Amino acid sequence: MSEAGREKNDLDRLKAAVNELTILNDLALAVSNSPEIDRVLDIIVEKARHAVNADQGSIMLITSIPESPLQTLIRQADQTQIMSDYKVGISISGWVLKYRQPLLIENLASDDRFRVSAEEAEKIRTVLCVPIMFKSELLGVMIMANKRSGGSFGKDDLRLLTIMSAQSGQLIRNSQMQVEIIGKKRLEHELQLAREIQKKLLPENLPLHPGLEIAPFFRPHISVSGDYYDFFALGENRLGIIAADVSGHGPSAALVMSLLKGVVHSVIAEYDHPAHIVSRINRICSGIIPPDMFVTLLYCVIETDRKKITLANAGHNPPVFFDHRKNEFHLEEATGCALNILPEVDYQEAYLDAGDGDIILIYTDGLPEAINSEGEPFGLERMTGLIRSNKDKNASGITGEISRALTEHEGDGQTRDDVLMIVIKFRS
Repeated sequence: MSEAGREKNDLDRLKAAVNELTILNDLALAVSNSPEIDRVLDIIVEKARHAVNADQGSIMLITSIPESPLQTLIRQADQTQIMSDYKVGISISGWVLKYRQPLLIENLASDDRFRVSAEEAEKIRTVLCVPIMFKSELLGVMIMANKRSGGSFGKDDLRLLTIMSAQSGQLIRNSQMQVEIIGKKRLEHELQLAREIQKKLLPENLPLHPGLEIAPFFRPHISVSGDYYDFFALGENRLGIIAADVSGHGPSAALVMSLLKGVVHSVIAEYDHPAHIVSRINRICSGIIPPDMFVTLLYCVIETDRKKITLANAGHNPPVFFDHRKNEFHLEEATGCALNILPEVDYQEAYLDAGDGDIILIYTDGLPEAINSEGEPFGLERMTGLIRSNKDKNASGITGEISRALTEHEGDGQTRDDVLMIVIKFRS
C-alpha cells in the first residue's frame, strides 16, 4: 500500500474514532438530563438507530417473570410495521441471550440459523443484535433491523452498536439505581407517615384507677404494625383492655389494624359483656377483612373496686396471671377461634379474682417467639421467671425488665414479629 493510501486509512480510522466518541458523548449527555428509565431507553434506541442508520430499533430488558423473561420496553421505527409482531426479533434476541455475543445478520432470508416465513423475510432483511451488559450481568438486548439505505449492516455497524451497548449497560444500571433510590425514599417517607398515623391510633395516655398499675410496651417489626391495644373507660370502677394481633406484617396488617380499631370503638359502646362484644366484632370483621387474613383478640374488663376480671378470647395468647399470695402462675386457657375464620361464633367468658400484688401479663406472640441468633425462642418460661423475680416492682419496672431481657436475648438475631405486652399490677 502506498504512503498516501496508509495516510488515508489512518485518517479514516481517526475520523471513525472521533465519530464514535462524539456519539458516546452525545448519548451520555442526553441520558444525563433524563432520569426516568423509559426515557433513558428511548434515547438509547434513538441514538443507536441513527448511529447505524437503522429503520427499526428496540431494547428488551430481562425481567424476573418466569413466563416472560424478556420485556420489550422501547421500540422505534420510521415505518409503522415493526418486525412482524416481533416473533423474529424474539428468536434473534434469544440467540444473543444464550451465547452473550453480538450478532450480525446480513441477509435474514439466507441465514439458516433462523427459520422465517416469506412474509417475515420480506419485512426484515438485515439485523444487528447485541447484548447489554453491566460488568458481568446481562441486562437485556438491543436489536436493529433494516438499513434505511436499503443495504445490509456491516462489521463497522456491529462494532459501533457493540460499543454503544457497552456504555448503555452502565447508563441503564445508573438509571435503575436512581429509580430504586427515589422509590426507596418515597416508600420510607410513606412508611414514616404511616407510623406517625398509627401511633396516633394507639392510646396516648394510660388509664388512672386507684389500686391499678398499667405499663404497656410496644415495638413494631417494621415501621408499621398489625398489633393493637387500647383502653376503655367503662365507668368509675370498670376498665376495658383490648389486645389484638393481625396476621402478617407491614402496611396490609396495619391497615386491617386501623379498620379493627374503628370496629372495636363502635361495638364497645353498644354491648356490655366481653363475649358479646367479641362476637359482634367478629361478625363485622368477617365482612370487611380480606378472607386470607385473620386477627387474634383478647378483651377483658376489670372491675377495679372488686379486683374482678372478665375476659373473652378470640384465638389470642392466654394472659399470664401471677397469684402473689400463692406465688404461682395461672394461664387462662378459655378461648374461641380467631376473628374472620367463621362469621358466627359464640365466645365464652372466663373469670379471675385478683388480690393485692397479683400481676397480669397480656401479650402478642411476638414476645415468646422472639428468637436469638441460634434460633432459640424467648419463651413463656423466661417470661414467667422474669415476673417472679421482679414481682415486688411496680408494673413499669416489670415491663422494663422484660423488655431489657428481650433485647439481650435477641442480640444480633433478626426481629421477625411485632412485640406487644401490657403488665397490669393490683395494689391496695
